[in-house]
Amino acid sequence: MLANTLRITRPTRGRPLSIGNHFRAQSFREDQFGGAMDPLLMVDHFRMNEPTFGLHHHAGFSAVTYVFEDSRSAHQNTDSMGNNLPINPGSLHWMAAGRGVQHDEWPVGEEPETHGLQLFVNLPRQKRYAEPYAIHLESADVPVYAAEGVRVRVVAGELKRVRSPVELPQPFSIFDGFLVAKANLDIPVPQGWNAWIYAVEGQIEISVGDETSMLEQGYSIALEGFGDASSACIASRTPSHFIMLAGLPVEN
Repeated sequence: MLANTLRITRPTRGRPLSIGNHFRAQSFREDQFGGAMDPLLMVDHFRMNEPTFGLHHHAGFSAVTYVFEDSRSAHQNTDSMGNNLPINPGSLHWMAAGRGVQHDEWPVGEEPETHGLQLFVNLPRQKRYAEPYAIHLESADVPVYAAEGVRVRVVAGELKRVRSPVELPQPFSIFDGFLVAKANLDIPVPQGWNAWIYAVEGQIEISVGDETSMLEQGYSIALEGFGDASSACIASRTPSHFIMLAGLPVEN
């Protein structure tokens, strides 16, 4: 696949989502990106300070929670597989729901507030009806790529020979990055993959080949169909925090 087949969507702001006074999110859905978000189905950048959803069912995809390092509290996870554990700040919990699982989650501790991401990732067709299972990665086990003005937590996947120990049901990367003002980072992306990039804080510029897109805080873009030896260059105009999620598209 050639680099010039890459499609970059327009910058898109998350849809505000509130439940009472205890759950607030910027919510992104696949229909906002015209298929370029695949294999992502949705991403919520959320803050939660008390139980919100109650016991609920997932099937056919992976339900993923990543808690940011600055979260005021852990996020308790419980499910019908017997898991009952906190997702501490900086940690990842990936639940491959497969044929189906019951699940609940809530912030814990005194004056709790969880700050993080919840995402649904479409499973490959042959795994959608498999026995459900969960993968947990503690914050202390997340490796970090560091360069001048750059710090990236390699939560899943590999970045410049820094590789996460987590083994996921499918090829997928999660990069949680921090840039000082006027820093830049080049992120290689495998051929045929899609990527989703979100400005959590600050202002960043994304360049692929001759195309450039500016993201203000709260906005994201999707990039569909990277070519051989393609990469995304992320440059900061201000001190910035970004998330990049990337994976191989999934056949429906």
